[in-house]
Amino acid sequence: MATAQPAGGARLAPDIRIRAARRRVLWTSLALGAFVLLAVPVHSAFIADPGVLAEERYVFAACRFPFPLAPESVCPRVFAGESPFMVLYALILVPLLLIRGGARTMLTIAVLSLTFALVQIAAAFYAALPSAFFPPALNPDLLPSAFQRDPATCGLVLCGLDHTFFHFSQAPFLLALAFFGYKAYRTIRGEHDRGGSQPGT
Repeated sequence: MATAQPAGGARLAPDIRIRAARRRVLWTSLALGAFVLLAVPVHSAFIADPGVLAEERYVFAACRFPFPLAPESVCPRVFAGESPFMVLYALILVPLLLIRGGARTMLTIAVLSLTFALVQIAAAFYAALPSAFFPPALNPDLLPSAFQRDPATCGLVLCGLDHTFFHFSQAPFLLALAFFGYKAYRTIRGEHDRGGSQPGT
């Protein structure tokens, strides 16, 4: 004779799937944040030319353009360019959204992450934009190309191959975050649709 299963047990599997989907989003976001948080100081300590880090044009590009994102006490050796924003997004904003995040929140994370991934790819080729978009100190016509390594002029910000790699290396994390965010959206939406279609729910 079959025994009836408690209602709480019937909801256990969907809850596990939703928690697992959120956990994948969280771990991907934390990995992105840790990478960006470590990349700038490691590059500054072991790869960058110290003279470039102190050069006024580089400091302007890394710390003050288009607006200050980090105090110059930590910029450009710890933070540079848009890295403070990406650390804020990956280590603070996404985890906070996940605390009570529903389907719409997961979709928002997916859309934002996909947008940021495209921006990261495009940012490496900013020199293709007209020079009128930039102040004279950052005239792209006077800088090395995105695929030319020039340690005496370029770093993780401003120009050169290291700058290109820094942007490109963030794109896979962001694309994975967009993918897992969308999967979490589909999982939560599917479980809610199934729950709403059951009699008495």
